[in-house]
Amino acid sequence: MFRVITAAMLAAIWSGVATAQTPASYKPADSHINPELLTPQLTDVGRGRRMHMACEGIGSPTVVFDQGGEGAIPNWRFVQPYIAKITRTCVYDRAGFGLSDPPTVPITGTSTTDDLRTLLKLRGETKPIVIVGHSIGGFYGTLYTNRFPDHVAGLVLVDPGFAGQNNPANPEDRRKLVEDIDKGNGELAKCAQMAREKRLTGDDLKGCFKLPGGMSETEKAYTVQALIDPKWHEAELSQSLNYFPSAEHPESLMWREERLTRRDYGDLPLVVLSAGRMYRDASYSDAGFAEFTTGWRAGHEQLAKRSTRGEFIFIPDAGHFIQRNRPDIVIDAITRVVEMARKDAKP
Repeated sequence: MFRVITAAMLAAIWSGVATAQTPASYKPADSHINPELLTPQLTDVGRGRRMHMACEGIGSPTVVFDQGGEGAIPNWRFVQPYIAKITRTCVYDRAGFGLSDPPTVPITGTSTTDDLRTLLKLRGETKPIVIVGHSIGGFYGTLYTNRFPDHVAGLVLVDPGFAGQNNPANPEDRRKLVEDIDKGNGELAKCAQMAREKRLTGDDLKGCFKLPGGMSETEKAYTVQALIDPKWHEAELSQSLNYFPSAEHPESLMWREERLTRRDYGDLPLVVLSAGRMYRDASYSDAGFAEFTTGWRAGHEQLAKRSTRGEFIFIPDAGHFIQRNRPDIVIDAITRVVEMARKDAKP
């Protein structure tokens, strides 16, 4: 049965798991992505395109990490190294991001999930996987599960995006939201142009991106190299144009893709983590922001209800990047889903 769990309840319920399986020496602040995972490991996925996927760890099921809209693998640095100790893990760059070649078509949910399915097949990852997706990566994980249910053994959604997430009832709030989205897309276009003109450097990104602190030299080099390349900003823009609503299209292309493929997930191991500290965009009125935060949490609860074993976990002290703020909870959620997937796989 679907369950709603708070972070406090989680600590009590999982205390035995955390004590038994999380090494006492594990310190998220000291954790970094293995440099080999940030070295180009490119696979030809067709039409002259190559995509980067790198894996480490031993065991089944394989856990595949899908990052948010910013598309940076180091955002998993507090989580992936620990999960690699208990099973096989893979990180990858979506088309246009990081070390992967740019797409040849506009970025949609279908093109993105097709890319991942093709990449996994070519890399020999034919058994059902556990997908861990953050933000829009969670949306892609949901759509992948809709489209390829037999290839998914479990799902962990970290403050995921979902179809209909931005849909204010008040016309003025909606107008302001669309205006703000358009402004953001304009900034991405400007950043892409500056990158084409080679005006972006690691020392001066012209406000196009703020590097997170605490990264290793390898993580920083990987991120900077991606950000000074126009393909990153072009991919971000294409993704934004097809994910968010517009004045002409209240239901975006990607939201429609998800709605048309939507399904129940049976008893699939599923955990949805929902952040309590929401960023307030300047476009929101008090009522509009209250509507957004209520809808954000309700959307996550609905995602969890797609499986009879779905769990919704509300984390009041975490921001959108839960894997940075509360990596312990993300690690525990992945560990539980992996364990359930292993039990399901036994004859």
